[in-house]
Amino acid sequence: MAEKEKTSNTRSGNRIVWITLLFFLVIPHIISIPLATEIMIYGLFAMGFNLLLGYTGILSFGHAAYFGIGCYGCGIAVRDFGFSIWEGLLVSIILGILLASIIGAISIKKRGVYFAMISMAVAQMLYFLALSPLKKWTGGEDGLKFIPKLSLQFPFQVDLQSPFPLYYFVYFVVGLSILAIWRILNSPFGRLLQAIRENEERTIASGYNVTMAKFVSLVFSGLFSALAGGLFFVYLGYGPLTTLFWLTSGTILLMTILGGMHTFIGPVVGVAVFLFAQNKFSWIMDRWQLVVGVLFIALILIFPEGIVGTIKSKYLGRRTQSQEIEEAE
Repeated sequence: MAEKEKTSNTRSGNRIVWITLLFFLVIPHIISIPLATEIMIYGLFAMGFNLLLGYTGILSFGHAAYFGIGCYGCGIAVRDFGFSIWEGLLVSIILGILLASIIGAISIKKRGVYFAMISMAVAQMLYFLALSPLKKWTGGEDGLKFIPKLSLQFPFQVDLQSPFPLYYFVYFVVGLSILAIWRILNSPFGRLLQAIRENEERTIASGYNVTMAKFVSLVFSGLFSALAGGLFFVYLGYGPLTTLFWLTSGTILLMTILGGMHTFIGPVVGVAVFLFAQNKFSWIMDRWQLVVGVLFIALILIFPEGIVGTIKSKYLGRRTQSQEIEEAE
């Protein structure tokens, strides 16, 4: 019975991955391409964040640090060192890994709010470094500007300033990342992370190196978040200072909670709902955040475990109930 249930869960999970990839393939034909591209990029950012929060149980208030350093790293590599887009994204990944390793070495043994506050402090340090001391490189308040024309070099040239080529380039990178995250979460290591989330003390008592597992989870989370930041630079063609600001960390937290923390696709759904609402209500100017806030509260009241989390719980509840009836018969 357990083996049958495990196989069923694996098949269900595989379907979710392919549905996610199909969703991203179709969505630019339903909504505007820029909005669809943003949903993909922030979707990857949220999935990277959820790897730490939803699957390991570690709250971070400083994930803007990875997103921002990925954005600036890719931008500076392309603008000032003549790197290609691929090399720029590789720089984003390396910087994300390095930053996560430094933060992890300092604070991974801390629990709860202590880790969250340390991560937020590091993010704000990077924000103020970009604002003034490193202004020569970062552009300060104006952000990273004067970017050369972005294109991919094959035997032919692909202009990334055209909406559709840019979208499918981002789709390719995000698609590979989604498959990688799925593989991580469905490996023995991924199951160890979920065990830590559910009961850290019991996992330690079982002989697992919990500190190292949490450290590796943070590194993976930083990697994918920084990669999303690099893609954000490619999408915009410049690097805004707001990518490092603490509000970016808060926004990605809200998106993840809205979609469902303990689910694979939940963060993507949360991002899509949030950005779609933001896009639709932005005409209200300074009051759009109030409208989105009211919408967020309403959705959380209706979906207490997030949109996907609540739907999944109700579906699994009904399925378990029907299985019990079948066994009783």
